[in-house]
Formats: sequence, structure tokens, C-alpha cells
Amino acid sequence: ISKGICTREIIEGRQCNLIKGKVSLYNNGGFIQMATALSTNPAESLTVDATKFSGVELDVFYKGEEDEEKFNVHLRNSACLRQFSSYRGTFSVKKDDEWQIVKIPFSDFVGYGPGSSEIPFDASELRRLGIVAIGKAMEVYLAVAGVRFYKD
Repeated sequence: ISKGICTREIIEGRQCNLIKGKVSLYNNGGFIQMATALSTNPAESLTVDATKFSGVELDVFYKGEEDEEKFNVHLRNSACLRQFSSYRGTFSVKKDDEWQIVKIPFSDFVGYGPGSSEIPFDASELRRLGIVAIGKAMEVYLAVAGVRFYKD
């Protein structure tokens, strides 16, 4: 069973969300994540239109077992029919004592699960973004100080 916790902290001078824990592959896999709804005003809309942007950009700080680790960003839109359906993009981060900026172009996001695996990614109605440690057993220490869409 995977176990994790997300806390609000200051790391290397930056306020951030820190996800710490352990991903276990027991019983066919596991994951830990931090996630947020993307709507800035749920009274108006539960989605955001990111079609004017090129992808997702993160400010991250990693301390872990490996010199470099891979994590996912999961985006959900109306095509995602089940709780585990999403469009997944992977990023690598190096163990360092400094904050790093990573970019994941929308073209790198691949559908996973019912709905999203059959329908091409569409950034016009994004509902939710998750940052996920998944796919291998690992100790996780990943801080995120910024999440935004970027434009080339």
C-alpha cells in the first residue's frame, strides 16, 4: 500500500506544496499524488480553457533516493470518464539543492483509461491537474512551488 502526505512548507526560501511518502507496487501497483481543481471561479465554470498555451510548467525541488526521478502530470477533461482516466505527461527532475523549472508540452500528454485513451487530448475544458509518483516503488520527496501554463 502506498502512503503519502502533502504539506505546505517553505523550502529553500520558497513556499510550496511538499509531497512525501512511499510508492509501493504491492497488489498490482500504487501511486501518491497531489492534485487540484483548475477552475478559478466554480460559480462560472468548472473548467479552464488552456488552448492558447503550449503546455504545463512547474517549479520543482526534488530530494530522493535516485539522482534523477520521473513523475507524471495528469490532466483531466470531459473525455475522462472514470476517476482513474487522465491524460498523462512525464517529466524528469534531478536531485539538487536548487529549484528547477520543468516543462511538459501538451503534445506529450497521452490518454489513459476509459474515454481519454480513445479521444485525442483537448486543452479547452481542463478540470483537474495532478502531480503523481507512479509506476515504480520509490521514496518520494517532491516540492512544487509553481504550476502554470506556458506559451512558446
